[in-house]
Amino acid sequence: MEGFPPELETLLRQVMAFLPQLVRAIVLLIVGALLGLLLETVGATMLRSLGFDGFADRAGVTRVLRDASRDKDQKASTLAGTLIFWIVMLTFMGVAAEVLGLSAFGKMMTALAAFLPRLLGAALLLVLGLFLGQAARELIAAPADREVTPSGWRQLDRGVQVVIVALTVIAALSLVGIDLRWVTWLVVVLVAVAGLAVALAFGVGFQGLVRDLAAGFYLRAQLKAGQRLRVGEVEGELLQLTPLHLVLQTAEGRLALPYSLVHSRGFVQTEPADTFLSP
Repeated sequence: MEGFPPELETLLRQVMAFLPQLVRAIVLLIVGALLGLLLETVGATMLRSLGFDGFADRAGVTRVLRDASRDKDQKASTLAGTLIFWIVMLTFMGVAAEVLGLSAFGKMMTALAAFLPRLLGAALLLVLGLFLGQAARELIAAPADREVTPSGWRQLDRGVQVVIVALTVIAALSLVGIDLRWVTWLVVVLVAVAGLAVALAFGVGFQGLVRDLAAGFYLRAQLKAGQRLRVGEVEGELLQLTPLHLVLQTAEGRLALPYSLVHSRGFVQTEPADTFLSP
C-alpha cells in the first residue's frame, strides 16, 4: 500500500483485517436465517398436525390473535413457528456479534434467545390450560340442558374453569421466570373462596333434586304408565316415570312434572275411577 497517505493506509489495513470477521458474521446470519426458516416450517407443521390450532380455537386464543394482528387468517401454530425462527436467528446473531467483537450486543442477543424458548413454552402451556378449562366447563355444563339438572351445575362449571386457568397462568408465568409467590397465595385464597361459593350454590341447586327424588320414591309405587291423571289444572295420559319427574301426554303436548310438584298438589286418577290420591 505504498504511495497512500499514512492515515488512509492504516484505515485500509484495518478494513482488510476486519473483512474476514465480517464475512464469517454474514455467513453465520445467512445460515441462521435458513435454519430458522426450516425449523419454523417444521415446527408449525408439527403443531398443526397435533391439532394445536384446534386447541387454540376452542380456548379463544385464535380470536385474540386475529383481533390483535387484524389478520383473519392468523393461526396459533404460525405464531409459534415465528417464535421458533427468532429463537434460532437471535442465537446466530449473538454468535455473529461475538465474531465482530461486539460482546455486549452478543450477550444481549444470547440472553434474548435463551428467554424465547421459555416464552414459547409458557405460551403452549397457556393454550393447553385454556383449552382444558373450556373443555372441563363444557363437560360439566353438558347436563345443563337437561330438564332435571340443578342450577348449581352452572356455578360449578365456571368455578372449575377459573381454577384450571388460574393454575395454568401461574405455571406459565413461573416458567417465564416471574416470581409469583405472593400471587400464588392470593390465587389460593381466591380459589378457596370461589370453591366455597360454588359448593354453597351447588348445595342450594340440589335441594330441588333431593325433593324430587324423595317424592318420586313415594309416587312411583302408586303410578304406572297408561293411567290418566289430573294434577291441578293439567290432565293427560301418564307416558313415563323417570327418576325425577313424570311425563304426561296432554291436549297441548307432552308435559314433564317434577315429583315434588305432584306430591304437593296431589293428583286425581281419572281412569278407571275418579279416585283422589293425596300425598
